[in-house]
Amino acid sequence: MKPLRILCATALVFLILVAATDVGVRAAFPSLPRLDGDFSPALLELEIDRLRDGSPATVFLGDSELWGYRLRTEQAAPAILGARGLRETNLSYEGGSPVNTYAVLEVLLASGVRPKRVVFNVNQKVFNALDSAYATVQPSVAELALPRFSPADAALVAPARAPATFEARLDRGVRAIWRLYALRNDLRELLFGDVDAAHALAARLVAADGTQRRTDAAHAPTAAVFEGTYDLAPLDDTNVSVHFLRRIVAALRAARVPALAILTPTNHTLLHDYIDTPQYGKNLAYVRRLLAAGGVRVVDLDGAFGAADFIDNDHLTAAGNERFASLLAPQLGRP
Repeated sequence: MKPLRILCATALVFLILVAATDVGVRAAFPSLPRLDGDFSPALLELEIDRLRDGSPATVFLGDSELWGYRLRTEQAAPAILGARGLRETNLSYEGGSPVNTYAVLEVLLASGVRPKRVVFNVNQKVFNALDSAYATVQPSVAELALPRFSPADAALVAPARAPATFEARLDRGVRAIWRLYALRNDLRELLFGDVDAAHALAARLVAADGTQRRTDAAHAPTAAVFEGTYDLAPLDDTNVSVHFLRRIVAALRAARVPALAILTPTNHTLLHDYIDTPQYGKNLAYVRRLLAAGGVRVVDLDGAFGAADFIDNDHLTAAGNERFASLLAPQLGRP
């Protein structure tokens, strides 16, 4: 019996340590200004817990445009607005789309969070079935959100399948009871600004020796690179992004949460030959009507920026984000 008692005592000590570290993590883990590139379900849950426990804030949901693609955290428009006094939380991430916005919104509302307002962007390119984010939910978001989806909604999306190996099941089991372990990816990102120290060092070396500059110059965006990015077929309810845009509007209305939708800035100078057509304008008008009919205010920035403000087809430079923030500020009113 002695080995059994030792085993039980060891297990008890382990559980006490796990509980203690989880209390410490909840109290001490910093609230990040934006989700990192490989955020865990535990980090998203932690940020949502803080939103529920704090005073209502403006919550940004969306894709890499609001996240701040290729920019430092503080250069993204939500962070600029935060520095100007707006109480905000940025839950945007690379690879966002209407289905992803709806998924995060579902988790927020089901967790009891009622933001002061929700601000989300709608990018015309994600109405294209060939876009990688069209019907794909980010894996960490999928883990939290898909159990809340109706069977009909779940049938429309393609989440990354969780591995069924013993190691994968064990990992998920440990993550479920040990928050510090669940946040390990986020801790590495917090410490190194990358997935680990090796990647962080490699990135710095590439930047220092000029390799990154040469790579960027060799991959300068041209219009031809983005041919086919925007689907100019008429929009209707068979489009998955349209379907989930309607679900977003319905969820916000049911929860009585004010919302502002941004029609994502697009580089019309670069893409003129492909998108400056009557059907593109009709699709924009379709999206505006859909949102407005559900009580969502719309700010149309699709054609509001010049070529110099863009990195590529739809991502703004640091200066472009400054102007982006200035255009949004009057729409948001007092902080």
